[in-house]
Amino acid sequence: MKTKKAKDQTESENFETAFRKLEEILNRLENEIPDYSIDKILEEYEEGVRLLKICRDKLKDAELRIAKIGAEEEDRK
Repeated sequence: MKTKKAKDQTESENFETAFRKLEEILNRLENEIPDYSIDKILEEYEEGVRLLKICRDKLKDAELRIAKIGAEEEDRK
C-alpha cells in the first residue's frame, strides 16, 4: 500500500522529471557501483523501479490520448 507521501510524489512527477531522475540513477549505478553498499544499491534500484512505472504510465496515457484523438478525427470524416 502506498503512503500518502509516495502517492502525492508519484502524481506530481511529470514524465521528463521522472525520466531524468531515472537516467541519473542508472548513471550512478553504472559508474559508482563499487562505492555502494548493497543497501544503497537496493535503495537506488527501488527508486528506479518507481520512476520507471511513472514513465510507463505517462507514456501509456499519452498513447491512449493519441488514439482517442485519431478516433475522433476518423469519426469526423
